[in-house]
Amino acid sequence: MIGERNIYSVSDVNRYIKAVLSQDENLKFISVKGELSNFKRGANGHLYFSLKDNDSVINCAMFSTYANKITFDPKDGDEILVMASVDIYPARGSYQLIVYELENIGQGMMLVQLEMLKKQLQKEGLFDISRKRDINIYPKAIGVITAKNGAAIRDIVTNIKRRYPICDIYVFPSQVQGESAPKELLRAFYKSQEYDLDTLIIGRGGGASEDLSAFNDEKLVRAIATSKMPVIAAIGHEIDTTLVDYVADKRASTPTGAAELATVDMREIQQKFQYAIEDMRDSIREMLEDSKDELSSLKEELNESILEKYENMKEELNSYKQRLEILNPKNVLNRGYSISMREDGTIIKSVKDVKIGESIVTSISDGTIYSKIEEARKK
Repeated sequence: MIGERNIYSVSDVNRYIKAVLSQDENLKFISVKGELSNFKRGANGHLYFSLKDNDSVINCAMFSTYANKITFDPKDGDEILVMASVDIYPARGSYQLIVYELENIGQGMMLVQLEMLKKQLQKEGLFDISRKRDINIYPKAIGVITAKNGAAIRDIVTNIKRRYPICDIYVFPSQVQGESAPKELLRAFYKSQEYDLDTLIIGRGGGASEDLSAFNDEKLVRAIATSKMPVIAAIGHEIDTTLVDYVADKRASTPTGAAELATVDMREIQQKFQYAIEDMRDSIREMLEDSKDELSSLKEELNESILEKYENMKEELNSYKQRLEILNPKNVLNRGYSISMREDGTIIKSVKDVKIGESIVTSISDGTIYSKIEEARKK
């Protein structure tokens, strides 16, 4: 349990440290050399940047009164010499250099080395467009190399699940900045190669340029060049570029952008299906209308054909009727002829067919005559 002693607020501590630093003559108007990084101009004319060497980084601020006297255009990678005093920013409890003078003394060695490595890898063809592979936007599985608890993994997983929820996601956690980050990233990469993945995303959220240095590691870049599956790099923000960005098959400006490059949005697919269904319905309606018109036309043609066939058959029947009328024995009788038959109905065609005394029947147009043969003469 805390005994009876003075208890200070956080602000008290920060103000005390600021007072101590401001009284130390060894920290006033000192000259510091380093490589300029994360250079930004504020809206009020103040400059904010970092100075770094191979082992350390310190934040710097230069107020507009002094910034207006600079005779060159500072940029990241410049080797600079500043005259400054050490101060603390009480609101955050972080110390910084308040810069009064800034002198450009050349290009930083770290930037020179990085540029030399970039040119060497480019010469070897590791960044060639011909090496870039297309991304399968209908993946079964996607791998992600990033910090386990960072904002990047949340953005990537959330957007993949939102866009393409049927995809499996495998996370290979790694430190993304600091001294151990290159080795951990390399270990995570080799682990990812053991899985059957359609796409591998490697990345992190934004940060200072020195925070992204792990993604400039030569071993990591060369390893990614051998990846079995296409790689999407999503490192920092759009203005940040690392060697991993150059060797990757695709580069996204943000982790969210990587998720969008890696997948199709199922809502777009559903919308396309909806459009396709509507187009199909319209086509079916049009086909039905066309078929209806065609059936109507065929119906008319069929009716005309049936009517024509009927008329032809009617004429043909009338012709047959006329022929039958001509052949009708009754018509023959009407013209004054008669037909003689024996009592059994046999038509008498010759005098030889009758005998004297035999009874016969004769049909005429208006009746029947019964006779008996008395004499039969042959012509």
